[in-house]
Amino acid sequence: MVAPDSEAPSNPRIASAANESPSAAEARHSADLYIRTSWVDAALALSELEKGNIEGGRTSLWIRAWLQEQLFILGCFLQGDAGKVLFVAILVLSTFCVGLKSAQIHTRVDQLWVQEGGRLEAELKYTARALGEADSSTHQLVIQTAKDPDVSLLHAGALLEHLKVVTAATRVTVHMYDIEWRLKDICYSPSVPDFEGYHHIESIIDNIIPCAIITPLDCFWEGAKLLGPDYPILVPLLKHKLQWTQLNPLEVLEEVKKLKFQVPLSTIEAYMKRAGITSAYMKKPCLDPTDPHCPATAPNKKSGHIPDVAAELSHGCYGFAAAYMHWPEQLIVGGATRNSTSALRSARALQTVVQLMGEREMYEYWADHYKVHQVGWNQEKAAAVLDAWQRKFANEVRKMTTSGSVSSLYSFYPFSTSTLNDILGKFSEVSLKNIILGYMFMLIYVAVTLIQWRDPIRSQAGVGIAGVLLLSITVAAGLGFCALLGIPFNASSTQIVPFLALGLGVQDMILLTHTYVEQSGDVPREERTGLVLKKSGLSVLLASLCNVMAFLAAALLPIPAFRVFCLQAAILLLFNLGSMLLVFPAMISLDLRRRSAARADLLCCLMPESPLPNRTIKVSERSKGRGGRNEKNHRKDSTRQPLDPDVTEPTKTCCLSLSLTKWAKNHYAPFIMRPAVKVTSMLALIAVILASVWGATKVKDGLDLTDIVPENTAEHEFLSRQEKYFGFYNMYAVTQGDFEYPTNQKLLYEYHDQFVRIPNIIKNDNGGLTKFWLSLFRDWLLDLQVAFDKEVASGCITQEYWCKNASDEGILAYKLMVQTGHVDNPIDKSLISSGHRLVDKDGIINPKAFYNYLSAWATNDALAYGASQGNLKPQPQRWIHTPEDVHLEIKKSSPLIYTQLPFYLSGLSDTDSIKNLIMSVRELCLKYEAKGLPNFPSGIPFLFWEQYLYLRTSLLLALACALAAVFVAVMVLLLNAWAAALVALALATLVLQLLGAMAALGVKLSALPAVLLVLAVGRGTHFTVHLCLAFVTSIGCKRRRAALALEAVLAPVLHGAAAAALAAAMLAASEFGFVARLFLRLLLALVVLGLVDGLLFFPIVLAILGPAAEVRPLEHPERLSTPSPKCSPVHPRKSSSGSNGGDKSSRTSKSAPRPCAPSLTTITEEPSSWHSSAHSVQSSMQSIVVQPEVVVETTTYNGSDSASGRSTPTSKSPHGGAITTKVTATANIKVEVVTPSDRKSRRSYHYYDRRRDRDDDRERDRDRDRDRDRDRDRDRDRDRDRDRERSRERDRRDRYRDERDHRASPRENGRDSGHESDSSRH
Repeated sequence: MVAPDSEAPSNPRIASAANESPSAAEARHSADLYIRTSWVDAALALSELEKGNIEGGRTSLWIRAWLQEQLFILGCFLQGDAGKVLFVAILVLSTFCVGLKSAQIHTRVDQLWVQEGGRLEAELKYTARALGEADSSTHQLVIQTAKDPDVSLLHAGALLEHLKVVTAATRVTVHMYDIEWRLKDICYSPSVPDFEGYHHIESIIDNIIPCAIITPLDCFWEGAKLLGPDYPILVPLLKHKLQWTQLNPLEVLEEVKKLKFQVPLSTIEAYMKRAGITSAYMKKPCLDPTDPHCPATAPNKKSGHIPDVAAELSHGCYGFAAAYMHWPEQLIVGGATRNSTSALRSARALQTVVQLMGEREMYEYWADHYKVHQVGWNQEKAAAVLDAWQRKFANEVRKMTTSGSVSSLYSFYPFSTSTLNDILGKFSEVSLKNIILGYMFMLIYVAVTLIQWRDPIRSQAGVGIAGVLLLSITVAAGLGFCALLGIPFNASSTQIVPFLALGLGVQDMILLTHTYVEQSGDVPREERTGLVLKKSGLSVLLASLCNVMAFLAAALLPIPAFRVFCLQAAILLLFNLGSMLLVFPAMISLDLRRRSAARADLLCCLMPESPLPNRTIKVSERSKGRGGRNEKNHRKDSTRQPLDPDVTEPTKTCCLSLSLTKWAKNHYAPFIMRPAVKVTSMLALIAVILASVWGATKVKDGLDLTDIVPENTAEHEFLSRQEKYFGFYNMYAVTQGDFEYPTNQKLLYEYHDQFVRIPNIIKNDNGGLTKFWLSLFRDWLLDLQVAFDKEVASGCITQEYWCKNASDEGILAYKLMVQTGHVDNPIDKSLISSGHRLVDKDGIINPKAFYNYLSAWATNDALAYGASQGNLKPQPQRWIHTPEDVHLEIKKSSPLIYTQLPFYLSGLSDTDSIKNLIMSVRELCLKYEAKGLPNFPSGIPFLFWEQYLYLRTSLLLALACALAAVFVAVMVLLLNAWAAALVALALATLVLQLLGAMAALGVKLSALPAVLLVLAVGRGTHFTVHLCLAFVTSIGCKRRRAALALEAVLAPVLHGAAAAALAAAMLAASEFGFVARLFLRLLLALVVLGLVDGLLFFPIVLAILGPAAEVRPLEHPERLSTPSPKCSPVHPRKSSSGSNGGDKSSRTSKSAPRPCAPSLTTITEEPSSWHSSAHSVQSSMQSIVVQPEVVVETTTYNGSDSASGRSTPTSKSPHGGAITTKVTATANIKVEVVTPSDRKSRRSYHYYDRRRDRDDDRERDRDRDRDRDRDRDRDRDRDRDRDRERSRERDRRDRYRDERDHRASPRENGRDSGHESDSSRH
């Protein structure tokens, strides 16, 4: 027994350390516990700090010790119940995967790019409430270009080819709901006045009024071929059938006058006059004068000369209603060049626009028509008809181009909103092919990285493959959870997020696996998973939380597409974190069982020989005699490492991670710590920062429409050419409700006139703006006022009545003049004689009867109302004027809440020009809103590009939040402000470098690169936080700690970067240009810059300016001192006795050893020093009880055998009366060594102590059962031997008796012999 006050050398572990060789001492002092104490075991560092052996931060050590304790307990629990945890985890993840069925995919552009909660979203909502959810109109466009980009299209041949394609495309029909739908059924066409009582006239005019088609062909007679009608209209008594190729409206009107038809000729004549309908196309030049249908009135019909196309197209073209249908030159001709007089010289593209009704308009137009009564007509069916016709239109254009029907010198590109939405929807779906290929490549990479060909037992390829498969189902479960939360999906989230989450998750997995591979072999098998989490779990937790907070900070960007992307990425990273800390350790535990069973990696049925030698085990004589009891001790322990104590180190068969660690220790870290390399690197860093600052100032804003459309599609080709040649858009200035329109007409005129100052707005031939609804309304009233004054002067109209010969316009003016605007007294004829005017001398419409006049104008001047594109809401009341109607009251329309002022924009070829336009228009709108006119602009430029007005501000805010989140996270973990500041500064430098890379790669700043810039903060934490944590927790000078940090993190950082680059490379297969160009380039640039910063610049900065070490020993500057154990009182120990039956009944009872204490056979297995691992420190807190037992058996036989002492009788003597005497001697010796510790440092091992006690009890029970079975078998053998001996003895006695009887009767024997002789003689 050792006295309590015995000195430290009485501990055999420490005594052996005192006698170890210098090389062994050096290896022991270079262990992680000595040089990275707080990283391996913060509780030990805290204990040393409390004893005054070291200096450091108590609070940070306490926080890390508590976190390590929780992670260790979690790891031990996962190892003990690995199978159950894995089953429950797969069940839970599979349940979340079901949520993918409820995923919603957003494909509409306004759902992806409009700022959430901003003014644009509020404006769109207001528009939707006023106009309905659907757009008011759609457009079908065709662009023509030459195959040779230098060829001009301003010649007759190009326009005739254009005519062929557009004619064929506009003639397509679709058959749906048992109805044949033509262009005329779905197009937008100018409105015509209502003719009550003249339905046949109304039907003829309705059929003859064509669809609104904006085309350069309208400058020529051939433009009439597009207008139809498909079947000429036959009118009785007229000379010619009505068709636009032969129609001169003025001549037809004169012919009708001569026939004296009962038609409202004055109304029709006034309608045509206001609309500018005169000779239509009959006096326009023909592109082909030899065409037999070319009219004789064409200016070049007789001469046969080809017209000057450039001159005709200059200043635009006019439709059949010249007053309302002026097509600006910038709308129909693209890529134009001009001469000195601004006349067209050449053009590279031509464009035709077919205006279609919106789905809501089409539904309302056909709702009361008998044609659709039997089909259950609704807005969805109207949308289906429109989509089907637009697809067929586009297909017809492609067919004409590819079939050889047109010249091969030209290309035609169709475009429609329906096909664009179809393609966005298609490519917004999850690409299973790309995802499967990407994950397969990742599986191969991880397997090659972790496999060990020479040692299949220690290989980790199976763990890596299982980890990738776990990440796969985790990503699917995370996306399902996003769907359950109602987060919509889009193209970026379905094609980018899976690869991004995989790359980040693989890095955490490799870090845990790297720690598992490098784990010291003297750690008890039951604690290895807990120690893996204890060492690396904190790094995984910190890096993942920094990434999550960075993505959540990026969600501050108000663009829906990327806010969704960031939220989904943050959720997936949280799922990855849960899998890496809760599920992957269970997989490591299962792999540990495989290694313990000495089975090969991947092929678990094989049991190859491990290159590690067998452990030298010393067993007692009694253990040898009890065959099989310590059989498990003779099994090869394949979980031990080559550097384990008591193991002869063979040639290492390291995996790639260990090779990188060795290379970092022996070559890379010493190289970059050289003074010359430091100076050169710092100068290079300064140069890179300056270049990045210069490049950041050169980055432009912008995201082209072509970037959000997949390449190699007709839509992408169309948008690219429209952007290149046209840069044409339309916009509206919208005025809202809560505004008194009748009394503020002057403000409206002033507001409209101010837009002339916007440089990109197309002006008319006089340099002014086209008229809007209020000015057209006023002109109509002025014409009526003139007619009224004329009729009054002629006496046809008086205060009380009008004569029969009064004109229709005069009568209508009379009815308007008597309107008072009051509901209770609507008519006042005295206004006729009081000098009342419809429009005063200042051009202001009578405010009192404003809404009465509006009802009359919208109905009776429908062409002007439709051409104004005013889109007045609520729609004005219908009131049809007939001269015979003597009822004077006109319905009053409701006050307006929505009106539009249309404008055309040109010269918007880049983002800067569009931004300048938006700012100018917004400034104008805000100016008049301050004057009391609620208004806002609307149009594609505002829908797509307004985000750039506040993008940089939002980006700075998001970056500041992300950096602040990382600073707080590092500060909380390390409680070191300088370390957190260095990490934040390194991440800010990485973001700045990425901005410089954007300038070098020609990438413009938009919401997409902005998200990647914020992502750089989270992604950069993998390159900096791990290194900073290793630097702070190392011991020594700054140079030594920087080298140690590189040695610890270089391998997992390199593997993580390679995994991220491999995941990013999978994006190259995406059909989206912005994914392949922007995401791929920037992510690869981010990985390269992060590696250079994290493995070159940042270690040198830490070596020069790094924070102080967290643990600073007082005795040795570069390692922790070996603590000396202190004495402890003797603790009473319980003993137990037991007895066995059979021949063991005479055996004396013995005291059972303490369950948790190691036996004598394990003393030689202890490491040379208690400092070799964290567990060695904890295991030295136990008492060692030695109980040698000697058994002597003496057997005495009767006869010639002499007594002999044997350890175990080998056979039973045949002699009876044997006497056996057994003597058992047991000596109890207790050696107790207690190292300095406290209850806190032992608390984390309490969980394992109970498990080890339970395992020892089970082992003793199994040994007792085996002894009992062995004794029972020995008894059966002894009984069988005794029975055989008795049988032989019985046979011997029988023979002896027979011989004796034979000798006792000789005569009988003689008779027998004589008889035999006689017989023989016979």
